[in-house]
Amino acid sequence: MTSLEALNLRYNPFSDTTPSKGSDRLIWADMHAVKSKLESSYADCIENDSKQLILNWGPYGGGKTFSAYYFLNKYAEDANLCHIYLRCPKDGAKATDELFKGIIDELSFEFINSHISALINEKGSEALIKYLTPKAGREYANAIILLGSTDDDIKNLMNRFMYSGLTKTELKKLNLPKDIQTDADSIKFLTGLLSCFSIDNGKVVIWLDEMEDLIYFAPKHYKAFSQILRDLTDHVSPGFLIFLNFTMAEAEETTIELILGGALWSRITRKIRYTNFTKENGVSYAKELLNHAKIDQGTVAPIDENVLNLVLDFIANNHLTPREINKHLSSLIGYARTQDASIIDNAIFDTWLTEYEEDN
Repeated sequence: MTSLEALNLRYNPFSDTTPSKGSDRLIWADMHAVKSKLESSYADCIENDSKQLILNWGPYGGGKTFSAYYFLNKYAEDANLCHIYLRCPKDGAKATDELFKGIIDELSFEFINSHISALINEKGSEALIKYLTPKAGREYANAIILLGSTDDDIKNLMNRFMYSGLTKTELKKLNLPKDIQTDADSIKFLTGLLSCFSIDNGKVVIWLDEMEDLIYFAPKHYKAFSQILRDLTDHVSPGFLIFLNFTMAEAEETTIELILGGALWSRITRKIRYTNFTKENGVSYAKELLNHAKIDQGTVAPIDENVLNLVLDFIANNHLTPREINKHLSSLIGYARTQDASIIDNAIFDTWLTEYEEDN
């Protein structure tokens, strides 16, 4: 088997059929209009302290999850920007609890403790309680302050307070009146907690992926979850940006509106449509990824444009997405290596296609 280097490639640019969070190969290719809209949403949040709810929607494999990972990676070193990536809860009856614990997990208790401790040192407990009370209520404002404690016993208790709750004796020890018991309690607490990350010019960005799973919820559950998202959006501090990623066909926009409900739908500030590629988009996408992976930039990529066109012709137009292109071209490169090829030409394509059609 020939090496990728023999094909003038540092790596196979199409190997990630689905994107990998934290990958160092999150290269944006084509889809320039989508990227521009996402960038302007970030810029509006960062520069204008706006509050936005963005709907991203389009086909499976169209680039929505990749977009989330790309921007998480892009802003990874920005200390003023708190990024949270979550997938839609799977159990409608426990959706709020899953959302709540998912956010805590993404932030991590250690990070929450460190951040709130720093705020207490900077502003003082009373000033922070005053800031949090209109958002979380006095009882949960006090609880959030305790999350910043440097006392190990209190930290252990507060960790359990968020995840499983405390006994009456433990609550009394902390001078807290109650646990987080209801969906409304969860949102009040989250509103206050997230507002701690948007204080002093901080920003909070949440990507909620795979939102199409809401269609499997019972109506009472997706209506309740929509209400939770609405309340969170309304009450958290400015500098708050939420992306909702939906996989839906164009004719199903009304389905999304029905699931989200009129109240949340009316709060959507922007709709970003991910469409199937045209053939020209597909060629541009593939060439940009190949060029980034090339070892010697002065020579041609291992797949000439004629072969790229042949591969794209093989993919049905209604499936011409980044995922499908990656799947086919990764297979083609793998096959070329088994043939000890240094260039992927029509002859390699023809024999690959015969085998690919037999196996799929």
